[in-house]
Amino acid sequence: MKSFSHINARTVGEAIRFLRKYRGRAKLIAGGTDLLCALKDRIFVDYPEVIINLKTVKGLEKIEENKKGLKIGSMTRLEDIACSTIVNKRYKILSEAASSVGTPQIRRMGTIGGNLCQDIRCWYYRYPHHVGGRILCYMKGGKSCYALRGENQYHSIFGGIRVTDPPCSLACPGGIDIASYIEMIREGNIYEAGRIILQSNPFPSITGRVCPHLCEKNCNRSDFDEPVSIRAVERFIGDYILDRANEFIKPPDKESGKRIAIIGCGPAGLSSAYYLRVRGHKVVIFERMYDGGGMLTYGIPPYRLPKGIVKNVIKMVEDMGVQLKFGIDVGRDIKLDEIIKGFDCLFLATGAWMERRLGLEDEGLTDSGIEFLREINLGKRELPGERVIVIGGGNVAIDSARTALRLGSKDVCIVYRRSIEEMPALEEEIEASREEGVRFYFLTAPIRIIKEKGKVSGIECIRTELGEPDENGRRRPIPVEGSEFIIKGDRIISAIGAEPGLSYLENIIGTTSKGTIDINPETLSTNIDGIFAGGDATTGASTVIEAISAGRRAAHSIDLYLKGMNESEKNGRKNFMPLLRFNPDVFNKMERVKLAKRPVKERGLDIEDSTCIGQDEVKREVNRCFNCGCLTVNSSDIAVSLLALDARLKISGSGGIRIISIEEFFNKFRNTLNEDDIITDIHIPRPNDNSIQRFIKFRLRKAVDFAIVSVGAVIHCEDGICKDIRIAIGSVAPRPIRLKELEEQFIGKPLDKLDVEGLGEIALKNAIPLKMNGYKIEIAKTIIKRAILPY
Repeated sequence: MKSFSHINARTVGEAIRFLRKYRGRAKLIAGGTDLLCALKDRIFVDYPEVIINLKTVKGLEKIEENKKGLKIGSMTRLEDIACSTIVNKRYKILSEAASSVGTPQIRRMGTIGGNLCQDIRCWYYRYPHHVGGRILCYMKGGKSCYALRGENQYHSIFGGIRVTDPPCSLACPGGIDIASYIEMIREGNIYEAGRIILQSNPFPSITGRVCPHLCEKNCNRSDFDEPVSIRAVERFIGDYILDRANEFIKPPDKESGKRIAIIGCGPAGLSSAYYLRVRGHKVVIFERMYDGGGMLTYGIPPYRLPKGIVKNVIKMVEDMGVQLKFGIDVGRDIKLDEIIKGFDCLFLATGAWMERRLGLEDEGLTDSGIEFLREINLGKRELPGERVIVIGGGNVAIDSARTALRLGSKDVCIVYRRSIEEMPALEEEIEASREEGVRFYFLTAPIRIIKEKGKVSGIECIRTELGEPDENGRRRPIPVEGSEFIIKGDRIISAIGAEPGLSYLENIIGTTSKGTIDINPETLSTNIDGIFAGGDATTGASTVIEAISAGRRAAHSIDLYLKGMNESEKNGRKNFMPLLRFNPDVFNKMERVKLAKRPVKERGLDIEDSTCIGQDEVKREVNRCFNCGCLTVNSSDIAVSLLALDARLKISGSGGIRIISIEEFFNKFRNTLNEDDIITDIHIPRPNDNSIQRFIKFRLRKAVDFAIVSVGAVIHCEDGICKDIRIAIGSVAPRPIRLKELEEQFIGKPLDKLDVEGLGEIALKNAIPLKMNGYKIEIAKTIIKRAILPY
């Protein structure tokens, strides 16, 4: 055990002050939390510096009754509760629960508050650090719950709970709640799935086609068979939303009276406009081109992203009430300071449209990949050349090469100075270009443009080898002396990256040494109050989802700015955490759904290469998702009895005193306590004098502290008719749960006429057995019947 400081708190206020002082580096010892065992085994990733003893605080050990009910101090020992005449008389279920905890020695040390706050019992979580090293499970910063496919006989049969975002969402630059929308599809609620996506990404029909889908590369399913086809599912939902845009997208109910200008109608500008309009702000977008979409319209070929999709997305935003002003070049047609004066806020989303220079002599004989693709998207369909050389390794280079082939070029090659592993283009685009006949020169750098009679005739290159990583973490290409060679060609397209054009800023807005707009990375604010910037203009060329995310973040910051709020004020609320469900078939190995692709010979410029998967395929694919979460169980016997008794908890913290229900207490993983909160009292309303109260616990042997399944029931009957009932079950889910659907079967009915066998089926109908814990279902059915039926 590592050393730590020990403090005997004298008052609740003093304990709270110490908790606040150490900010998560302190833990409470209160009896029943099993803290010392956890410290001995070093199971915590962050070991506490201080232990604060609450047993020395006076006034927290009491049992008091009045006409309204029972008040128990959080430091009251379980043995005292079990032996209390008051508790045994009217709150028998609590007495039975306290008596069932461990051994007499444990009950004499354990407290009611400690039992409520005890740590989880999962053996992966509790694996001793000194025995082979700590197991980094999902709740310790790892990416998965080992119990899902491992030793899970004591784990949850009602799904998991989210400890942190799953790996797919963590990898997504947009932070999309992927698992939740997939769960909604699995439950048959496609509309709700669309609503969830729109909270983070207003254009899933676009990202479902061109996103690099980092989410799939981090999917936990990859370790089992194949990752879930998230992008294909997102594409389906995106098209579903566009087809029903009037159901999903509506003008705001209330106008804020604030006006925001956006410069740039690309993905960052459109995304920001969407989220600002949702919040009730008036939005005007200034765009120098005569159509919106930015790179979506002018950069990505139509066979990857149909222009009809982009137009429908822009119309969706426009229908919300966003005003679009095309053909206005800010800096030429209107000065930036004129726009600043006419609006409450300004968002700069002008993208990156300037091709980087090769730095070679006669570079003027080459063409820009960005300009080449823009001309194609504007309708130009001329042969680019018989033999085309494309320089670069990103998506613009791949798109340029594939487009040249589709325009009739006989030979197209790509020259890239690093290896294929370092190539930033999408893997499937590289594969598709190879299928279509694009040749690659890897580890090759251009050094001289060759010309004849003033025209391009080829390019001289040199072989490279990879050295140490550069400032971006990619291995630096180093020329190999004496390896020069020539590639013949009649057109060279340069696609080595894009930079922002910021002359319109006129030195009003600060810029960086890299030629991008200088912003606060947290708020996206610039050096001028009320002006924000995001997307490629601040980062250089990036992905569509990154631009969309920047637009959303900017809208959030602008909204807070206009309301005079800060982030902490905005995020002060706690949300309910539902239990995570998945299909039991998830444990069967299955191939992932793949998009149908057109044969190479049938591919053209204006027809999409792939087709969207159908609804049946979507349903099959979402059933493959693990819906990653922690599958531990809450083993507090006291929590089950208090849930059946409808208890409330009094909590003191730096934010003051609050009283919450026991259900609300377990809404979050473990509980809803903040790092400086302390439970001081448990309030239990007085039950009807004639109520039936039962607590039943199944365990392997009496010496074992925790239950396999526990059930608590409080039933009020008059003349054999059930008037009120509360049934709680524990050790079967990450928190104790009310069996509300089962309770509904009792109200207003005689107990002796109920279908005994049917009750268990109702109670466990939502159970999701894992490989080794299905036996818990039958045990639960049996003890539920024993707890609620009269003898």
